[in-house]
Amino acid sequence: MVGSFQPLGRCAIAAALLLAASGASAQLAVYKAADPAGQTTHTDGSDASVQPLEATADPENPAPQVKRRALPSRNSAMVNANEAKRRLAQAELKRRLGKAPLPGETTRGPGGVAVNDRYWQRQVKLRIEADEAQRRVNVTQKTVLARQ
Repeated sequence: MVGSFQPLGRCAIAAALLLAASGASAQLAVYKAADPAGQTTHTDGSDASVQPLEATADPENPAPQVKRRALPSRNSAMVNANEAKRRLAQAELKRRLGKAPLPGETTRGPGGVAVNDRYWQRQVKLRIEADEAQRRVNVTQKTVLARQ
């Protein structure tokens, strides 16, 4: 029984070594260099004949750019508040229009036609959507009032 696990253990060790080796090679510095003829090459910096132009830790993943705000904070808060109001109006309209049962949401019984669980599940989702939109309006209104 113990001997049957040896190939699996060897594979796991080999995979761990492979991952460790790939992680170590990713940390090497890469230099972008130009020779006298104007040819650009990428090197690890061991060649003394080329002058490094710039050194980067990883040319495929450059350093992240600093995000800049497109709008000042007060204008941004107003845009967020207006968007929240628009989404609330949409959710309330969707809830009003969704009061009527859709096909497949009614069942015929001895007492007549009645709505089934599918209808009530849809109504709960519409209510939750409207409630979340109302919460967002409340939060954005607080932000707008705090910035004034």
